[in-house]
Order: sequence, then C-alpha cells, then structure tokens
Amino acid sequence: MGPIGCKVLIWNLWVLSFVCFSSGFTPVDNYLINCGSSTNTTVGSRVFLPDNSGSKFLSTPKGVPASTTVSVSSSEDSPLYQTARIFDQLSKYSFPIGQAGRHWIRLYFYPFVSGSYDMKKASFGVSTQSRVLLNSFSVSRDLVKEFSVNVTSDTLDLTFIPSTNSFAFINAIEVVSVPDELITEDAATFNPVGKFRGLSWQAMETVYRVNMGGPKVAFENDTLWRTWVPDQPFLIEKNLAASVSNIPAVKYVTGWATRDTAPNSVYGTATRMNSENDPSSKFNVTWKFNVDPGYQYLVRLHFCDIVSTALNDLYFNVYIDSWNVAPDLDLGNIANTLALAYYMDFVTAKKTDGNELRVSIGPTNDVPNAYPNAILNGLEILKLNNSMGSLSGDAIVPPSSSSKKNVGVIVGVIIGAVVLVIFAGILYKFCRKQRRLARQGQSKTWIPLSIGGNSHTMGSKYSNGTTTSLMSNNLGYRIPFAAVQEATNNFDESWVIGIGGFGKVYKGTLNDGTKVAVKRGNPRSQQGLAEFQTEIEMLSQFRHRHLVSLIGYCDEKNEMILIYEYMENGTLKGHLYGSGLPSLSWKERLEKKGQLDQIIDSTLVGKIRPDSLRKFGETAEKCLADFGVDRPSMGDVLWNLEYALQLQEAVVLGDPEENSTNMIGELSPQINNFSHVDNTVSAAQFEASSVDDLSGVSMSKVFSQLVKSEGR
Repeated sequence: MGPIGCKVLIWNLWVLSFVCFSSGFTPVDNYLINCGSSTNTTVGSRVFLPDNSGSKFLSTPKGVPASTTVSVSSSEDSPLYQTARIFDQLSKYSFPIGQAGRHWIRLYFYPFVSGSYDMKKASFGVSTQSRVLLNSFSVSRDLVKEFSVNVTSDTLDLTFIPSTNSFAFINAIEVVSVPDELITEDAATFNPVGKFRGLSWQAMETVYRVNMGGPKVAFENDTLWRTWVPDQPFLIEKNLAASVSNIPAVKYVTGWATRDTAPNSVYGTATRMNSENDPSSKFNVTWKFNVDPGYQYLVRLHFCDIVSTALNDLYFNVYIDSWNVAPDLDLGNIANTLALAYYMDFVTAKKTDGNELRVSIGPTNDVPNAYPNAILNGLEILKLNNSMGSLSGDAIVPPSSSSKKNVGVIVGVIIGAVVLVIFAGILYKFCRKQRRLARQGQSKTWIPLSIGGNSHTMGSKYSNGTTTSLMSNNLGYRIPFAAVQEATNNFDESWVIGIGGFGKVYKGTLNDGTKVAVKRGNPRSQQGLAEFQTEIEMLSQFRHRHLVSLIGYCDEKNEMILIYEYMENGTLKGHLYGSGLPSLSWKERLEKKGQLDQIIDSTLVGKIRPDSLRKFGETAEKCLADFGVDRPSMGDVLWNLEYALQLQEAVVLGDPEENSTNMIGELSPQINNFSHVDNTVSAAQFEASSVDDLSGVSMSKVFSQLVKSEGR
C-alpha cells in the first residue's frame, strides 16, 4: 500500500474512533436492561444491568426468567439474546425520568424454547402510559424494535400485555434520552404542499434506517447507538445506481445536521445515478419500502454533496411516491459550501393506496446545461402514531392491572369512570340519531371534520394565510391566529379564567361581538395533537346542555387553540366547593361530573337517598371490572344511572329518616353484592327509543314502574 493509501486508511480509522468515542450529547436518562439475567452484560462499550428479583424497575408480578446456552444469534447484540423474561399476565417496567422530552425505547427480541415456553408462539402487546407500541405481536427471529416517544411524566411505564391464552417475553430494553434537536416541531408535506405541525407530540416507530451507497453501520459507530443497513436490497433497478464514498470530505456546520443526526460514515457515502459519460441520461434511481397502510410516515432524507468539485454543479429532483418534493435541489446553495451534512423532513399523507412507499432521485429538466446526476446519502422512515395514539392497529392503551377493589378505591374513582361512560353514551345516542337523519336526508350538526375539504375562516377582516397542517384537510370553523390575539387582548394574563391540563383559558370577544372562552395549548402539557384533533372532531358534531359548544379552532404558528362559547356561571369546581357560588345538588352530580377523590362532601349531608347512592356505586363498580366481559354495555350504564336518579327523586322531602346520609356508612359491605336488579324494562327498549334532541333526554316515565317495584 502506497503512502496516500496509508494516509486515507489512518484518516478513516481516526474518523471511526472519533465517532465511536465522541458525542456532544450525554443522555440524562440511560437505562440499559438485560431481561432475565442475573449478571451485568457488556455489549460494545455499554453495560446492560440485570432485571433480577432485586430490580427496582420491574413491578410485580415478576414473570419467569429464561436462559439458553445455545448460540442464538451472530449479531453484535447477541449477548443480550442469551436470556429473556416471560410474562403470563400483565406486567410492567417503570423507569424514573430525569428530564422530560423525547426518549428512545428499544425492545430486543429473540425467541427460543425454555421449558414449556416456545417464544415463537408468544403473542402480546406493549404500551406506554399513553401510546400503544405493539399489539398482537409475535416474532420468529432476532429483532430490535425501536420507538421514540415524548415523555412528559416523571415515570415511563412499559406494560407487557399477553394475548388471551398466550404469554409475553422480552430479552432486553433500552430507555435513553434523545437530543431535543433530533426531531423538530414540524416538517414539510407534499400531498398537499404545506407544513405538518406537532411532530414533537407524535410517538414514532423506526421502520427503516438506510445507509445509501455504503456498508452497514453498526451501533458502535453511531453516537446514538443506531444501526444503518445498506440500501442494495431496496433498489428496484440496481444497474441504474452507482456507489460513491468520500468520508473525509463531510462537513458538519453549525445550524445544520450534526453527528447526532447521522454519522459521517452515512453522510460520507452515497448512491448516485449511474450516468457517467452519458449526458443524455433521463432515468430515476428508485428505492421501494414496504410499510403498513393507514399511517402517516416521517421521511428523513440525508444529503451531502461528496461528488461535486465546484458549487452549483449538481441539480436534481427528489420524489416520494411520485411527488416531486424537492425540485431542482442544489445542495451547494444551502450554506454556500460543498459536502455539507444536511437533511430534509417530509410527512406523507395517510397511506391508503397500498403498502409501498417509494423514494426516487433523478435529473432536473429545468436547469440549462445541468449534467444529469443525483445523489442520496441516507434515509430514515418513521411511522407516526394514529389518531388513537397507536403504532399498531386500532388498539387502545389498556388499564393498569389491579387486584380486587375495596370500597374506598371504588368511591375514589367512581365519578371519573361514570363521566366517561356517560360521554360515550351521549356519543352513541348521537350516532344513532345521525344515521336516522341521514336516511331522512337531513342533518342539524356540523359536517364531520375528517371527511376532507376546505377550511372556513373568519373571512372579512383577516386573511387565513396559513400553511397546510394536520387539520388542513378538514371542514370546520378555522379562526386565524390574528383574530384570536385580538379577541384575547394578545392573551392578556388578566383575562385568564382558568388553567387546566391542556393549558390556560382566556375570556375574549371576537370581532363580531361573540363572547368566547379561548383554550390555548401549552407545549409542555401532557395533552397533545391527538387530543386536540379528537376534541375538535367530537365537540363539533353535537350539542348538549352539559357540554360547552365549540365555536372554532386555530392551529397556526405551532399553536393548538380551541375556541368555545363563553359560559357565564363559573366553573364546575366553584359549584362543587364554594367560591361564593351555589353548590351542586346530588341530582346535578348524578348528571346523565364530580371530583375523583370523593363522592360526596359535607354540603350534601342529609340530601342523598342511600338507595340512590347504592345504585350509583353498583354501576361504577361494574364499569371497573378487570375483564371486558364483566363490564356493562353503554345502554346498561345509562339505564342504571337514570334509575339512580329516579330513586333519588322519589324521596319524600318531609321524611328526614329516609333522607339521611347517616345510613350511607352501612352500604360499604353491600356494594360488592348487588343482585336485586329488576329487568322488567330492558336496556334494549331504552336504546330503541327515539330521541330527537339530546339536550332534553329523560326517562322518568320509563322508570316510574321500576321505582314502585322497589317498594319506595
């Protein structure tokens, strides 16, 4: 080897060692767990700790540790595949979070046989507190599933949920902080052209991470412990592509990509058009990737012009699914330098046209005398969670496992559970009404937001002028940010009328004189874009006397703002606990909300009939059953709540003995043993009743016979 070759080899070795041992980012949270192991396990330069019975991370039940002496894999992380932990029932790992923000979650799987457990036959799900990562998941080979989630709580729980008659297993877990700048707040869209806002709230699954034109980059050579695979298996026509490498040329410039974005072993290699000595070349280089339909995807394209010898010498087009997302791209013009490490982010529309995603590069036709050439250095494809917060089908986050509930726990959660089922019942009744109205060719509600179309705006005084966002394809009443600023006196703090989990609520007046309550989302809130979209879609579709009406929304400038009608009578909390306002009666609390920590307070002593409270507690307990088959239907829930209301209203006001809360203490041992439900009138009859106006729903006449049958 000549002196030049030796220098290049030494340079490359120095670069690789720099990447291996130097990073500007030190994770605050860095949990590396080898599941089922009783000793530390070293992989590369990192040490994975055991999750044995003394572990502070694994909650009960502990599961079954498993191990094998067979060589299970030839991959770099094979030491982690010698052990596993098996779960026969719902179990979780809990990790204290030192710094809120985006975190990697890497789950290592390798199925082997341990005793009576054949891990290839396992079927299970994995969830965080707010996101479903895996559902009905099974695995037949060594596999690492990588996710990233925005953690806003003090603890990250990973819950493993075995499918019916099956079990779950896991070989190793990583929970590691991610640099804030790795995932930005927004990305470009191309169908239609605009901006996708709110990326920071999305949970993501890494579907592909590809090194174009180069070899596999193992995790030891990446500052964030990522693995990059070669692009050859994804090329549609390999003969149209050529590989190029020039790692020493890569420049990391402040304000653009960093080594944490991608290592220089990715930016320093590329796949280019195989167009040398053929200035008439007119083809594209295309890669094909299989993806799950029904999701949007973040596509990150990594570029570094390591082929040009002068600025403004390379112009080309970039395509995603035949859409020209970067026409006439000139990499040298971005920072007026060659070999700049640079990336572009795009979010696709929801995949509804099959399970393929294609990325192409090709020559431009719009730049005179441009030589036909194009390059791509790296590619990442990340799945975004759907509107249900899931990365795996329509699964929802399951409730935590619990043992038999005592009466105190039931009373503590009664109100919240019942409010949820009442709300679901209202929605169920609304859907029935909508289907009936549709058959009659009429509708009295807003057009659903999710069916596509153009947004309405305030019109006259303000121009919309916003780029496309998550809501841009929806029909609704979109109010410009300038109008919201004016209505709230630029979010005057003295106009704040409430503070909740989503953010602050301001009193305001629109330019047409309408009084409004403006709820402005806090970026640090645990409630994010999915909740924002859900509230718009739900509240825009029906009106009810117990639900505040939604007037419109604003999603400009990375804002999440909801605009409601202004209600003059104060907050629910004020009516419950004073603030100079009249307290709510027991009847009002039954209606079709209260605090979670108690069901009654001193202001209601002497006003609640025990049999009404007993019926209420029975209904809530059934809603909290561990298994779905034991929980009542929505119709049954509404039926029992209305019954509780009728039992309360049947009180003879002049009979203090019957009306005393002194009897309530006797109810506790009875709550788990209700068996006197009268089924004279069925829930099916209730559901079949025709209701034209939800604001006036009542079943007093229907229940009068039931009340009499109780002998009250």
